[in-house]
Amino acid sequence: MLFGSSCLNDDNLIGPNCFDGILNNGEELVDCGGPICQPCDPCENGVWDQVLGEQWVDCGGECAPCDVNFNGQLDPGETGIDCGGDTGIDCGELCGDGLLNGNEIDVDCGGPDCEVCPSCEDGLLNGEELGIDCGGPDCEPCATDGDCTNGLLDGDELYIDCGGTICPPCDGNMTWKANGTDIIADFETTCTLAGGTLTIGGASVTTDAIAMTLPEPFVGWVDGAQISLNESSAPTGVCTYNGPGGQYTSALPGANFTVEILYIIPESGGIVVGTFGGSLIGSDGTGGISITQGTFLLPID
Repeated sequence: MLFGSSCLNDDNLIGPNCFDGILNNGEELVDCGGPICQPCDPCENGVWDQVLGEQWVDCGGECAPCDVNFNGQLDPGETGIDCGGDTGIDCGELCGDGLLNGNEIDVDCGGPDCEVCPSCEDGLLNGEELGIDCGGPDCEPCATDGDCTNGLLDGDELYIDCGGTICPPCDGNMTWKANGTDIIADFETTCTLAGGTLTIGGASVTTDAIAMTLPEPFVGWVDGAQISLNESSAPTGVCTYNGPGGQYTSALPGANFTVEILYIIPESGGIVVGTFGGSLIGSDGTGGISITQGTFLLPID
């Protein structure tokens, strides 16, 4: 017998689990996130979670302090934000990291190192344009052509290729991830605007249901408005979640939930398009649930 040899064979090997140091089981990162493992530590996810108080990627706020060479600021000895000079990082290396750093004018574009930033006069379909140099939040609306299949918001469409007098009605939809599990609100969606308060929600056949009461932002109901829901905003603004694992809310300490309005016609018969996500706390004050990659497109009743 050889000492140190394994007694396990192919029939009794321990299966993959949340402690094996391998990215499996649908995990978001190694041994965390996904449908069966504990949520990942937001201080180790490689994302700048501003809603969690981070000053930069995985640092500041409740995370460890940011290193002076990676803090999103132009410090002495740097020729660009977090690059050049004494850092040993060429500013051109930061043109694809999704952050506003280096010598960039906007995220990953402009300045002496990166590609020219998209504009409404460059003859290219770029940025958030719906057509070449038209549409989106920055450019003039695209000219109408009455086409319901061109991927543009034109004519009298309520939203892209839907609504109005010619195109089919805009179908409401919501999707999100709950602790890494994809959820589709294929059972019911609702959206109402009354007294300046927007109330939206959706439910799935798996009994997961989310409801958000959104107070009017101080900038008004406009494209790009952000609404932060946490214990300080309740009861005027709150998110509640019912799922097989329990009930959760944004109205308790430790919760932090953000909704961004991407496009809105704020009236009955209008439409609202947006994203949402954050951390909710169990209604009994214990446990929690992570909601990520939430999206909605909902006609307003």
